[in-house]
Amino acid sequence: MINFQVYKNGKLLVQDSEEFSFDINKNQILFILHGLFGRGKNWQSFAKKFSSYKDQIVITVDLRNHGGNDFKNEHSYLSMAYDIVELAEYLKIQKIDLLGHSMGGKVAMVLALSCQHLINKLVVADIAPINYPEDNQIIIDILLSLETNLIKNRNHADEILSKYINEKFLRAFLLQNLELVDGIYDWSINLKVIKNSMGELRSFPNFNNKSAVDNKLLCIYGENSDYVKNQYFDVFKEYFNNTSFQKINNAGHFLHVEKPDEFYEISRKFLRN
Repeated sequence: MINFQVYKNGKLLVQDSEEFSFDINKNQILFILHGLFGRGKNWQSFAKKFSSYKDQIVITVDLRNHGGNDFKNEHSYLSMAYDIVELAEYLKIQKIDLLGHSMGGKVAMVLALSCQHLINKLVVADIAPINYPEDNQIIIDILLSLETNLIKNRNHADEILSKYINEKFLRAFLLQNLELVDGIYDWSINLKVIKNSMGELRSFPNFNNKSAVDNKLLCIYGENSDYVKNQYFDVFKEYFNNTSFQKINNAGHFLHVEKPDEFYEISRKFLRN
């Protein structure tokens, strides 16, 4: 089962503590699904804010082949959606809301389309249910080329990456996946399998024979991002009858990092109303 973290009353709960014992279905449940190269911990500040409501529980997850999960050979949207269903069954949850960014947004949509009975509302952050052109995988190739056993510390790793990647934020985001195990650095993310799965990750599963579902979906997108364009709006409505859109000005693909307060308020109003 994938790694997960539970937040209640604005704080992270320790899973083997007394605080972790509660009737989960007496609360509103929100699952937060991160994007490619991310992990649940990236969303900790949002999880604490969302869970500050007394009746709200937030669960962040480390999606398949991310965040130190056991490596799997399959990496698809359907397999990631199945992992969430398995976790919901393990926790005996009957209904959930979803907030997913990028890859996590596609997982959220696949979940709603394949397991509508489990899903209530969806917030999809800067991604559309379309097939994107395949990129050149340069980032994965750079990470795979690093001789992690020779890395002395994170500053050393950042120095090496800076030769290939100029953006400091992107380097820090990627290097969160570098972990020290028994004195040697290695990746906690399954880069090889993800590289082989990039064609599938850039696409969207075929649901053409399925009727559109009625779940309320809010797509929040960045003005400066190419991932959600006006021409994609009708594609959303082919899958989701009740879709709305909200643009965040002067924000790109990582809109929740660039404009965290605005992103939170938009999401909160949608999920809580």
